[in-house]
Amino acid sequence: MRVHQVRNIKVFVNARGEHPPPHVHVLGPGWTVAIYIRSRETRKGRGPLSDLREIKAWIKENEDFLLRTWDELNERDH
Repeated sequence: MRVHQVRNIKVFVNARGEHPPPHVHVLGPGWTVAIYIRSRETRKGRGPLSDLREIKAWIKENEDFLLRTWDELNERDH
């Protein structure tokens, strides 16, 4: 599910089957990065530093929304 877009950079929270810890997928022109929501550390991938700084700042500002969305999309049957 796309949760944010700035210019040509898109931020997604994937549904079903995603593994903890909560993270987002960021797609830019020619690059992909996965970023942990709480720590904002890059999980995998590489992208332009200026774009990643901007996206990580947005993640920090929207952490509660992202964690809630991640939980809703990745509920596990117990």
